[in-house]
Amino acid sequence: MRRFILAAPTAALLVACSGPSPAPPAAAPPAKAALGVFGVETANMDTTVKPGDDFFKYANGKWLATFKMPADKARFGAFDALGDKSEADVKTVVESLAAEKPAAGTTAAKVGDMYSSWMDEAAIEARGIAPLQPYLDKINGVSDTAGVLALMGTTDFASPFGLGVEADPQDPTKYAIWAGQDGLGMPDRDYYLGKDASFEKYRAAYKTYVTKIFELLGDAAPAASADTVMALETKIAQGHWPQANLRDVAKAIKPMPFAEFKAFAPTVPWDTFLTGLGMPAAPEKIVAYGDTAVRAGAALVGKEPVAAWKKYLAFHIASDNAAHLPKAFDDASFEFFGKTLQGVQAKRERWKRGVSLLDDQIGEGVGEVYVTKFFPPENKARMDALVVNLRKALEGRLKTLAWMDEATRAEALKKLATFEPRVGYPSKWRDYSKMTIEKGKHFENVINARNFEWKRQVARIGKTVDREEWGMNPQTVNAGYNPLMNQITFPAAILQPPFFDVSADAAVNYGAIGGVIGHEIGHGFDDQGRAFDEAGRTRNWWTPDTDTKFKAATQQLGTQYSKYCPVPNGCINGQLTMGENIGDLGGLTMAYTAYKLSLNGKEAPVIGGFTGDQRFFLAWAQVWRATAREDDTRQRLVIDPHSMPEFRTNGVVRNMDAWYAAFDVKPEDKLYLPPDQRVKIW
Repeated sequence: MRRFILAAPTAALLVACSGPSPAPPAAAPPAKAALGVFGVETANMDTTVKPGDDFFKYANGKWLATFKMPADKARFGAFDALGDKSEADVKTVVESLAAEKPAAGTTAAKVGDMYSSWMDEAAIEARGIAPLQPYLDKINGVSDTAGVLALMGTTDFASPFGLGVEADPQDPTKYAIWAGQDGLGMPDRDYYLGKDASFEKYRAAYKTYVTKIFELLGDAAPAASADTVMALETKIAQGHWPQANLRDVAKAIKPMPFAEFKAFAPTVPWDTFLTGLGMPAAPEKIVAYGDTAVRAGAALVGKEPVAAWKKYLAFHIASDNAAHLPKAFDDASFEFFGKTLQGVQAKRERWKRGVSLLDDQIGEGVGEVYVTKFFPPENKARMDALVVNLRKALEGRLKTLAWMDEATRAEALKKLATFEPRVGYPSKWRDYSKMTIEKGKHFENVINARNFEWKRQVARIGKTVDREEWGMNPQTVNAGYNPLMNQITFPAAILQPPFFDVSADAAVNYGAIGGVIGHEIGHGFDDQGRAFDEAGRTRNWWTPDTDTKFKAATQQLGTQYSKYCPVPNGCINGQLTMGENIGDLGGLTMAYTAYKLSLNGKEAPVIGGFTGDQRFFLAWAQVWRATAREDDTRQRLVIDPHSMPEFRTNGVVRNMDAWYAAFDVKPEDKLYLPPDQRVKIW
C-alpha cells in the first residue's frame, strides 16, 4: 500500500493609468529593490492593453509575448523561477556538505550519499532490475486473495485504497488513522471515465506506457497484461469521488469507530492488514475520507481475479519506482507522465531531479543548512510584522461584515485569534538517525527513506499531535494552511522577490506576499476551512442565516470562475477551485486593507509614475505571471484546486472596488462588473 498523503510566485515605464483622484507629489523610490524601480518589473508590462480589459496582460503582456518555455518545463512563472533559484541554492548546500566530508552516519553524510547514489547513473544501469526482483518474486508467489492483501498491507505495493496518519478531526490534539481513495496510475478518475477526446488520447497513451513497462519486465504478453491493468484501474476509478466532492467536509470526512469501519468495509481483514503496516491492530477509530471510495476499492480486491491483481501490483511496483530503475524505465515514464500528460519536451537535468529527491526524502536535513545560508533574520522579522497587520485587517473586517450575524461573528473572531503563523523554518529539526542510507544502493535508499517516514508516522498514532512539525521544507517555494491545526506556514524560500523584498515599496510587499498571507488566512474561512473551529475540530459554528448568505456569495463566485476557459473545451471548475478562489479574493482584500492601515491616513507617494494602489495591484499580478503548456493546463483543470494564473489575477481584481478606482475602469471595459455583481466575502 503506497502511503496515503493528506493534504495542500530593465527600464521602468514612466506612465501608467491614474486613478480618478489627483495624484500626490512624486517621491524618491526605495533603495535597492531587487526588481525594477520599486519592486515590480514594469518592463514586462504591455501598456497597449487596457487594464480594465485584461489586467493580467496589462501587467505581464510583454513577458507573455516573448517568453520561451524551457523544454523541461510544463509551465513557468514567478513560482517556478523562484523554485529554480531554490534548487540552485540547495545544490550549493549539498556541495558544501560534501566538501566538509561529514562523519559517516550523520545527516549530512546521508544527504551526500543519497545524492551521489542518485547521480551515479552507471551504477543504476549496471544493477538492472536486480533491486526490484525481490518485490516481483513476492508477487509471483501470491496464489490467493489473502496473498494479494498481504502485499497491499505493506508500504511497498499499490492498493485501491490508502492509509495515512493525521490529526483526528474530532480531537485534533491526537493523531488518528485516515483512509482514502487511491490506486490509480493516471492523475484522476476523469482520465479513465471522461468522454472528451483529450481523455481518449491520454488513455491510449497510458495503454502504450503500461505495455512498455510490462515489456521491460519481460512479461510474456505485455499488451494483454496492460489491458488487464487498464480494466482494473477503470473499475477503481468508478468508485472514486470527484475532486470537487471531496471539498465538502461534512460529507467527505467521516470518523468511524473501528468496529463500525470494519462493518462498513468488511472485505478486508483490517486487524491483520493494519498490523502488516505497523499500525495498531485495533485502533480507536479510522477517519474515512471519501468513505464509499474506500469501501468500493476494498470490495474490488475480493471480486477481481487474483491474476489481475498480480499484474496490477507488478506494473505499479515498477512504474512507481521507474525513476530509480535503469534508463529505459525512466524514459518510458517520462514519455507518458512528462510528454503526454504535461507536454514537456525534455527531462530536467539530473542534478535538479536529485535536489527534488532530497527534498522529498530528507528535506529537513537539507533545510537546516539552507536557512543558515539563504534566510536573513530580518526577513523573518518583517514577515512577522506583515502577518500581524494582515490579522488586524481581517479582524477589523470581521467586526463590520454586514452579512454575518453576531453569533457567527464571535466564533469567527475566536478562530482568527487562535491562528498560529510559522515563518521561515521549524523550531526543531527532524532526527534522521534511524534512516539507513548506503552509498551506491540508490533503489534501496529510496525504499529505506520511505519506510523511515512511514514508521515515524505510525509511531504517533493515538499520541499527542506535534504542533511544531512542519509539512513543508524551508527550501520549498509555497505556503499553506492546516485547518486541523489552525496554522499558516510560510517557508523561507518564498520570502524572496517577487513575493517579498525588504527593500521594495510597501505597496508591493502588501500586494505580493501580503496577498499570499491573506490567502492562507482566508483558507481558515473558505468553503472547507469554515467547517473547522478554532481548535481544528470539524464543527458547524455557523447560524443558518449566515450560512445561507455565505453560500450565496460563494456560489456567485463559483459561477464567475466556471465561465473562464483557458483552453478549448476546458473550463475552470468553480466548485473544485472554490477554496482557492475565496482565498485569493479574501486574501487580496485583507492585504489591501492592511496596506491602507499601514499608511496611517497618509496618501502613498507616486513612484515610477504609479500610485500606491496601482503598485499594490501590479505586485499581485506579477506574482501570478505564468504560462503553461496545453496538456499541463488540461491536467490542472481536472485535479488542481487552484485556478489558472490569468484568472487568479483577473478573476480577483474585477471584484474589488479599489482596483476600479486605481485604474479608472469603465463599464465598457471587458473585465467590468456592475457593483452589485462584485462578490465580497471576507
